[in-house]
Amino acid sequence: MNGLLVAIALISLWVIFVYLLHKYKKIKGPLSLMGPALMVKTKKGKSFIENIGKSKFWRYYGDFSILLSFLIMIFVFLLLLWQAYIVMGIPPSQAPSPQEAIGIPGINPIIPVGYGIFALVVAIVFHEFSHGFQIAFHKLKILSLGILLFIVPIGAFVEPDEDELKKTKRRYRMRVFAAGPITNILLAIVMLLLLMSLMSGVTVKYPGLYVASNFSENPNYGALPPGAILMEINGMEIKNYEDYEVLLNSSTQMPGEKIDAKIYYQGVKNVSIYSGMVIVSVVKGYPAYQAGIKKGGIIYSINGTVIRNRNDFLRALNLTHSNQRVEISVFYPPHRWYNTTVILGDKYSYYEKYAPQLNKPYYRGKGFLGISASYLGITVGDANYYKDLITNPFRNAKTPHDYFQATMLLIALPFSGLMPVPHSIQTIYNIPFPGFWIVINTIYWLFWINLMLGMTNLLPAVPLDGGYLFKDLLEYIGQKIKIKQPEKFSLEISSIVSLLILFLIIWQFIGPRI
Repeated sequence: MNGLLVAIALISLWVIFVYLLHKYKKIKGPLSLMGPALMVKTKKGKSFIENIGKSKFWRYYGDFSILLSFLIMIFVFLLLLWQAYIVMGIPPSQAPSPQEAIGIPGINPIIPVGYGIFALVVAIVFHEFSHGFQIAFHKLKILSLGILLFIVPIGAFVEPDEDELKKTKRRYRMRVFAAGPITNILLAIVMLLLLMSLMSGVTVKYPGLYVASNFSENPNYGALPPGAILMEINGMEIKNYEDYEVLLNSSTQMPGEKIDAKIYYQGVKNVSIYSGMVIVSVVKGYPAYQAGIKKGGIIYSINGTVIRNRNDFLRALNLTHSNQRVEISVFYPPHRWYNTTVILGDKYSYYEKYAPQLNKPYYRGKGFLGISASYLGITVGDANYYKDLITNPFRNAKTPHDYFQATMLLIALPFSGLMPVPHSIQTIYNIPFPGFWIVINTIYWLFWINLMLGMTNLLPAVPLDGGYLFKDLLEYIGQKIKIKQPEKFSLEISSIVSLLILFLIIWQFIGPRI
């Protein structure tokens, strides 16, 4: 079922459930409503927080948190500006969905329900307890503790006396606000170090390249499943990318001809596969699609040129021009042929419309067929890639930009369907103990959720922790530069920045679609 429909159904059922509780007067005592969310309050745990909060450690931790909060706040704000800029070059088909902005497991399509709920609960508990320890250290009143439910736990809270918190010293208040998100970020760093340490114990069963994906929908291509390690193809040993590139660019096998391969996939196997460039996608509305060419076929020839490898494919297309009539011959295993004539589109116009950041001046006037193809219908990856990525993600980093890119790559793994190692290739590794991948995935999501929660909360937008920190900082600046009404100055500027933050977040979803 479509993820959006699932989200709508779950939210609808939850709203009905809360309405019925309200109608039959079941929301009383420790239960209360905060909009559509259900708040469960208790006084249990207060003494624990108050006892832990007596330590002088929390004074130093609070000051450290304030300093680090403002540094991260600047970084996160600049990151949001950068994202707002780059989304303008994203095709509408690749634009993020609004569901991805909702950090609720089961609704957000990239967050797995089990791992996501566990990680979210842990992150919220650490976040709120850190607030609570600061409140207790400064001898402020804790009214209650509780959980906020909206289908799943979306929040936990240590409820202070708001009036008392507003009247206390600014530095004390800032320590309270800063402690929660900084604890999440520090916990994320600990989880990352633990993840790196555990992954160092993984080894590859066979070195070389693995099948990252098999695009063909034709069952005749099932011989190279995702996760299989390529050992030999047509007698040629495949040890690395260089070996595969030779095969990819200079294969002399006729398209559609059967060739032999040796793979490791639940044991070493000899298989037979079809050679050639397999059509892996067809762009709707463009010449190949209009001519009835479908995915899964092997391109035999373009305008009389036999297509044996990638170089043949690229060379044949580069010799064409827009509006040219060309003959295409496609083989669909095991026995079907499809011959057609198409009038090519303009390559420059296509890229200008859908991916202007990838467009090139020399695309002008070049023919555009509207297909993409890969040799054998697969993509490959280095068997050590995921181990190296997680064990030492910063191994090639030399500049701040390199470290930034490596960090973004780690954060972006779920957007690529990784968690963080694809299930399909987990079998190519020797692992230290049973259940290893469950532990790895749990730790990764603890890292990811804590990092996202911490960074999001440090955006300078009320009602986030970062918004209140920013508001207090503005009031302090207003007093220092002797503005007549520093509180009003702080409120007005923080409100404007909060609206800007909201716009930048919404822009990520609407910008590419305008």
